[in-house]
Amino acid sequence: MIRIFKILFFLAAITAVFLIFDKNSFELNLFFLNETPLTLPAYQLYIILIMIGIVVGYLVSLKSVFSYRAEIKKLIINNKDLSDELDSLRNVALDDDISFDQED
Repeated sequence: MIRIFKILFFLAAITAVFLIFDKNSFELNLFFLNETPLTLPAYQLYIILIMIGIVVGYLVSLKSVFSYRAEIKKLIINNKDLSDELDSLRNVALDDDISFDQED
């Protein structure tokens, strides 16, 4: 959660810097599906592209985080099963026929 606040603070700082440069910015025409272009200052386009990149990067990293959590959960269950099996093997009674005396 703190990471998200750091990212948002960083984006706010970048936005403030680009707003300072607003007066010296040039206009860009973006042509999408319609014939009329969308006119944006260059700094706004840069901010939008940076935000899209951060969101996409965060979503890609979420996939790996969830897969790591699933793997850790699977390993914890496996560890618990092995620990239970080891405890059951420790508690098995030894046969009386087995002797531990050394015979020459």
